[in-house]
Amino acid sequence: MAVRHTGRLVDSEGVESEVTVIDISSEGCRVQTDGSPMIGEHVRLRVGRMGDYPCQVRWALGNEAGLVFTGPVETLD
Repeated sequence: MAVRHTGRLVDSEGVESEVTVIDISSEGCRVQTDGSPMIGEHVRLRVGRMGDYPCQVRWALGNEAGLVFTGPVETLD
């Protein structure tokens, strides 16, 4: 489902980078980022008042990355 939510990606060392969630499903999401997430890294997606979502980076290409949720999430749509 196409969406547009601004958030922060927190890497395994606690470094945050700004992201925009552009697509979401029950299994994961696609984000646009100026950072360069590492494939396989466990991260947290922080989206405003919606909360923090545990994720793993599954792919990264250019300024986009695919994240799979690794814990329970409520929908971001």
